[in-house]
Amino acid sequence: MKKIIKKVMVTLVLTMTAAFILAGCGAKDENTLTVATNAEFEPYEFLEDGEYVGFDIDLLKMIADKMGKEVVYQNMDFDGVIGAVQSGTCDIAISGLTITPSRAKSVNFSTPYIQAAQYLIVNIDDEIFTGATKEELDAQLVGKKIGVCAGFTGEKYVVGDESLEYEAIADAEAVIFDNISFAVTALKNGSIDAIVMDDIPSMKVAASDENKNDIKTIEIALTVEEYAIAVQMDNADLKNEIDAAMQELIDDGSVADLLKKWEIR
Repeated sequence: MKKIIKKVMVTLVLTMTAAFILAGCGAKDENTLTVATNAEFEPYEFLEDGEYVGFDIDLLKMIADKMGKEVVYQNMDFDGVIGAVQSGTCDIAISGLTITPSRAKSVNFSTPYIQAAQYLIVNIDDEIFTGATKEELDAQLVGKKIGVCAGFTGEKYVVGDESLEYEAIADAEAVIFDNISFAVTALKNGSIDAIVMDDIPSMKVAASDENKNDIKTIEIALTVEEYAIAVQMDNADLKNEIDAAMQELIDDGSVADLLKKWEIR
């Protein structure tokens, strides 16, 4: 009898445990968007007094409102945002994401919402990077130590990327940093010669009070890019909802207003 009771109790415990696990791993709340981001990319997404702020944050709030959804952010290294969407850890990613052929193999992209480019950041008294065109600057980057952020387009620009038709900068050393602040520190102390970074963030960091007397941005486009929201590959319905809301915001001028608010255009 004791054996029978024991078996019944074990079975009951296992059944309850399985039910608990299934409940915990059930479908995500349909009213919530779990969003991967890297909040170190001012003015698109950054933290201010512990709150997520920026152009991308405002844009996604408007999109989510139109969809009747709440937004929950997961802040992570930029290198991880695409993987978080691909694995299903997050529903979408918004992080100043450039549409690229390699990324498009892992995720779908929404309607693009902005055009961007890569700029050079150099020391304020720099006399090396005097080029007036992309081609002249590329020639002056040859053999230099160039700071880039891990996973950013700037890294691909320096080391080369066949899918983007970027040829590696000859004899250059790409020095990879976790974020732009670390790269700027290295530039200011002479550890690197220049930084390749997205246009608006490069201008923001160069114009900040702590940097404006030490570094500057060369406003010559090295690339032409488009930013978009990354969506799980097999979630066409979500992509279509985001695209529809995005188009409404573009058509009614809301996106243009946000660009002015964040001094992007």
